[in-house]
Amino acid sequence: MNWILNNIGTILVAVIVAGLVTAVIINSFRKRKQGKSSCSCGCANCPMKNKCH
Repeated sequence: MNWILNNIGTILVAVIVAGLVTAVIINSFRKRKQGKSSCSCGCANCPMKNKCH
């Protein structure tokens, strides 16, 4: 219990960073399922349009 109290700031920052990373990954998967590109600019003019799908 003492260790947790001594490191509460580090633990909170780690939880926040892990939450942000998880949110970015989930958002990326949702966009991919909807057929959107990861850069949000569409695939019509992309030079790699035939390679990613």
